[in-house]
Amino acid sequence: LISLLLGIPSIKRRWLIGGIFVLVSGFVYFLFLAEWLNILLFIGFLFWVRIAIGIIAIAAGIHFLHEYWTNPEGVCKVTASPGRKRILEYLKLVAQGENLFIALGGVALIAIAVNLIELVCSAGLPAVFTQVLSLNHLPGWLYYIYLLEYIFFYMLDDMVIFVLAMLTMQITGLNSKYSRFSNLIGGVVILIMGALLILRPEILTFGI
Repeated sequence: LISLLLGIPSIKRRWLIGGIFVLVSGFVYFLFLAEWLNILLFIGFLFWVRIAIGIIAIAAGIHFLHEYWTNPEGVCKVTASPGRKRILEYLKLVAQGENLFIALGGVALIAIAVNLIELVCSAGLPAVFTQVLSLNHLPGWLYYIYLLEYIFFYMLDDMVIFVLAMLTMQITGLNSKYSRFSNLIGGVVILIMGALLILRPEILTFGI
């Protein structure tokens, strides 16, 4: 996306298209988290649900640590080279189209599609995070504040990389390095949280 944006001569158009992509990506994840949280709250505090998500978390942690050692590029394999090329071609067509509103709408739709696909690569932590929230008796509005906080930090690397690229007009290698490093940290964190969900769930409660 950044390489494509740097080829667009209009500064305003670059910021608009890139900004829409990042905002829509965050919004899609927020909807996913909110829906998953509501399902868990509806189901209630069921022993088997907690154990199942704990097992999923441990499996996800092992997967992320495996990715750290075997996937130094930090690329989501669901969108490997052939799929990535098609996505970039679609992006190029819509981003460089004459009609700005069509371009923004097209980029938004592509952002939705890309993030739904890549949920496969990153669904472990959202599942654990929403399970931890559901264990706590919080006011309804506070659940969504926590979701927004999660989304902010989840999208922070994308926002930083995008802004740096737009200001310096250069592509950095930060994205892949950060992705690989996050596999290591994320894998350890999810493993710990998965074990706590199964063995000591009370440690994860912080209700007010």
